[in-house]
Amino acid sequence: MRRSPRSLITAVLLLHSCPASVAAEPLPRRPPPTGPEQEMLDEAERLVDQGRIADARDIHLTLWRLTRSASDAFRVGMLSFRLREFPMAAEFLSIYFDMVGTPDAPKIWVPPGFKESYELARANFAEARRHVGAIDVRVSEPGAAVLVDGRQVGVSPLPRPVYVAPGQRRVGAQLAGTQVEVPVAIDGGGDRTVWLMLPPARADIPAPPPASKPVDRPGAGPARSARDPALRWWTVGGLAATSVALGVVGGLSLAEANDAAGERDAAFVRARWEVFRCRPGLPACDAHAEADGRARTFTALSVGAFVGAGLAAGGAVAAGFLLAPETTVRVGAVGTAPGVALSFAW
Repeated sequence: MRRSPRSLITAVLLLHSCPASVAAEPLPRRPPPTGPEQEMLDEAERLVDQGRIADARDIHLTLWRLTRSASDAFRVGMLSFRLREFPMAAEFLSIYFDMVGTPDAPKIWVPPGFKESYELARANFAEARRHVGAIDVRVSEPGAAVLVDGRQVGVSPLPRPVYVAPGQRRVGAQLAGTQVEVPVAIDGGGDRTVWLMLPPARADIPAPPPASKPVDRPGAGPARSARDPALRWWTVGGLAATSVALGVVGGLSLAEANDAAGERDAAFVRARWEVFRCRPGLPACDAHAEADGRARTFTALSVGAFVGAGLAAGGAVAAGFLLAPETTVRVGAVGTAPGVALSFAW
């Protein structure tokens, strides 16, 4: 059977065009690990063999922060699942899925056996999702820091939901000194979408001058705000504890002074009956002198302790007032609805 020249030419063109189109866009591939990275990978594998899953996961988490590779996200997610830390497992496995695509349409170069590992990761992700909730945080302004329970989880717009343990959570956003926060209740396996409205940043407001860098002094700790709540409670608590301790010391000293005074009076009576004039060496006189010295010492100690307790108590009260939080009343948007917000600033 003879074939026409036109069909032969068409077949040749197809054979040349198909490989060229496939080879024109190779899938991105992770560069081979460096020497230190390979040492970390070998150490993590050794720790897994020893059953030290948490230590191995921390090594892969460090590698993820350095390389941002899909393989490290996969290992962090799978090891976190073995540790039953389901929020982290769901977070990193979702990152892994976004980076690699699917077995039918991979986004990067995948090794042989990728389909089996992908299906296992999908099964672990589904099981982890049964134990965690997903919060999709939408912020009105881009570039805002998104916080969940006071911890920053990213910058708006977030590329994926935030996976959290079930319960009551605080979701907020902060931008240019403005912050908004709303409570969110989430169940295991549940999904919530939270909208946070922030006032748009004004370009006509000049940026504040950069804060001067503090001068480091040898032996000096980091500077703390005068209204730092930890500083306040440490100060008030320390002064209150000092006042109580001095009060206890004063009470014990007073009791000891009373006992010594009683012994002194008894020794004085014995001395009057035994001798006409006290002189060193006589038992009654020595007992009188020793008891008198103890009475004077503990009396002075009790007076000093009570005075110190009073000063410490006064200092605790003064510190409580001086370091009390500042209260600010704001009228405007509270979360997603208008209202009045009462905030405390330290």
